[in-house]
Amino acid sequence: MATTLALLSLVIQIPAEVTAALEPIKDNEEAVRAYGIHLGTENLGLIDESKITRSLPWRHPTNVFRAKEDVRPIFWANRPKSYISRTLSWEQYPHGRWEDSCNPSYRALADYQFMRARARDKKLHDEWATPLNSIEDILEKFKKHCLGKLKSSPWSELDGLQPETKIINEQLGKINLKGFLTINSQPAVNGERSDSPSVGWRGPGGYVYQKAYLEFFCSTDKLQVLVDKCKSFPLITYMAVNKGGTLVSNVGTNDVNVVTWGVFPAKQISNQLLLIPPASMCGRMRLLKSGLEVGLPCTQRMIHLENCLKRYLVTILSAERLLFGQLGR
Repeated sequence: MATTLALLSLVIQIPAEVTAALEPIKDNEEAVRAYGIHLGTENLGLIDESKITRSLPWRHPTNVFRAKEDVRPIFWANRPKSYISRTLSWEQYPHGRWEDSCNPSYRALADYQFMRARARDKKLHDEWATPLNSIEDILEKFKKHCLGKLKSSPWSELDGLQPETKIINEQLGKINLKGFLTINSQPAVNGERSDSPSVGWRGPGGYVYQKAYLEFFCSTDKLQVLVDKCKSFPLITYMAVNKGGTLVSNVGTNDVNVVTWGVFPAKQISNQLLLIPPASMCGRMRLLKSGLEVGLPCTQRMIHLENCLKRYLVTILSAERLLFGQLGR
């Protein structure tokens, strides 16, 4: 140990307090290891995660077999663990573009229960399993989550909101009170610098773009109002499905929409998050059941199911910023 410290001191300058702490334990390998772990843990607390540049719009997995993966469906933005688990058996991962969904390399996403620790189940129970005796109670609960007042959600594995959600959280709160119960979203971004702390990724020197995107539950009546309103806005696309498999959409069956992309020096345009074809929406309805059943007591669960299983799951997309304003009116 002493020899190692001596050699290191020739290459780097070791802080005096570290040398002083190691001197009395330099011959005790276990004590030195414990001190190293303690020091590393303390240093982690000094890192401001908000200033760490993401290489992609999501945290890249450490699995070497996914090293080239750079395209994902936006449906799974709030459920990365679930997505990784469901796609473990894939023979290859999307790189550059999303291939034909019938490609045998992209197998169907397997059934999967949420990967939540017991501590997270308790938080979910504490925040969501309160008396919800009316639709107004449910709307208020969703609003609080969008405003960051709740840290958990039955439809998300994240601890709190994405940084970009703060850009639109006030609008989201109003949208939820109108009866559109949001579970996933992103704001429109037009040429923001790629080192932006809220929406940036892949470091400085580039520009990132996003279409406004929203995923929510709503009643049949609310959906009809939305469909009628969208007729005046041809740049807004939507897909909706209920638990019976009824699909309402203004996009083609096999259409794929890019919703997040970036432009970087000396590189091709990089497409990262996609809205995949309407056919995939039917599988998304499992969220209605799996999201509500995890961590909620039966009595409250029944109230949730009674109010939500009659609803449509809707995704809506727009290249313009007007999307959230239109829904919030």
